[in-house]
Amino acid sequence: MAFGSGGARVAESAKARIRRASLLRNEDFRLLLEQTSVGDIAVQLGKSAYAPMLKGHVLESMRRSELEFLLNVSILAEGVAFGHYTGLGDKRLLNLWLENFDVELLKNHFQTHMKTSEWGDHLDPGKMLDLVSDFRLTLVDQEKLSSSDTLKDILMSVRSESLRSAMMEAVPGGERALASWEGDLQRITFALGMILDRYYFDNLYAAVARLGGDEGRMMRMLVGTRVDLMNLYWIYRARRFFDKSPEEALTLIMKARYRLDFGLLTRAAFADPRAMAAALEGTPYARVFDARVENSEDGSGALKSEALKGEALYEVGVERNIYRFLFAVAERVFLSGALGFQNVAAYLVLKELEVRDLVAVVEMVRYGFDKNRIDLILVRTLGKEN
Repeated sequence: MAFGSGGARVAESAKARIRRASLLRNEDFRLLLEQTSVGDIAVQLGKSAYAPMLKGHVLESMRRSELEFLLNVSILAEGVAFGHYTGLGDKRLLNLWLENFDVELLKNHFQTHMKTSEWGDHLDPGKMLDLVSDFRLTLVDQEKLSSSDTLKDILMSVRSESLRSAMMEAVPGGERALASWEGDLQRITFALGMILDRYYFDNLYAAVARLGGDEGRMMRMLVGTRVDLMNLYWIYRARRFFDKSPEEALTLIMKARYRLDFGLLTRAAFADPRAMAAALEGTPYARVFDARVENSEDGSGALKSEALKGEALYEVGVERNIYRFLFAVAERVFLSGALGFQNVAAYLVLKELEVRDLVAVVEMVRYGFDKNRIDLILVRTLGKEN
């Protein structure tokens, strides 16, 4: 199906709004929380917009890892499908947006080999490409990645020489470490993941920075807000959990800037990690790190005070607040009513956040967590319709 540039903007925007209407409602999530097994959840999702991705699978006996894998791939499948409605320029932007899946594949391989996470089976490249045949990996060589045994093998699958060199230089221990799985694997995983994220978001923000009009303004808001929040979260985690100095933490951030200039980021880096909210006073992001305030109506508020039982819950709350902030921004893009690729991008953000919530529900049901505390984790608030 071919469209001119004007027709493509209408088509992609209309498709994004139709897909947004298919997102699950709060009542759907309440029903999922009533289920007693992962298989029961899969059966319910098989009656929803996730039916095409779940078709052909035995839902009643589906394992947690298999369901979570299919849920994650559904984001990619929907992103690829938008390629049939976009013009040439927006197709390039879509391909750049979807390069995030190359990044996640690499992270999964690091985590699986280094045994720093149990989520390595979420995005197997062969299985993923079988399910989404139109998708092509651009950042990594699939054959090299699939056959990799050592850390060096994984890094050699990266097509970009500059990115590959930067990642190799970040591994302490040189050739010996690259040829084995020794050293502080948690720190190595953290460092390599951040290099990949910096590469991806710096390139994506540079692309949207060149866009004009309402489309450019809203794309910068959508991508730039995420850049700001990731920079702050990286500084927080580097200072709080990896014993980085303020100067070291600042070397981790991206080149891209949206609302936060280097002065504000420096102030955040030199603040006590537990006092980030005070350092960010006067910015829209202070509430993300403020554990003293109630949840706000726009979804960007922080943990309710009664939920704060320790550092672990605060950490969960900060991460959740970041995603709630992104949710509010994506909804704002849709409410603008303007035509353009920003509608596709906003929908893909909402889809990503929905899948994140679905994985949280699957985990709660699978491991018997207290479902009454689900609002501490979910991006959406089940007390009212989003």
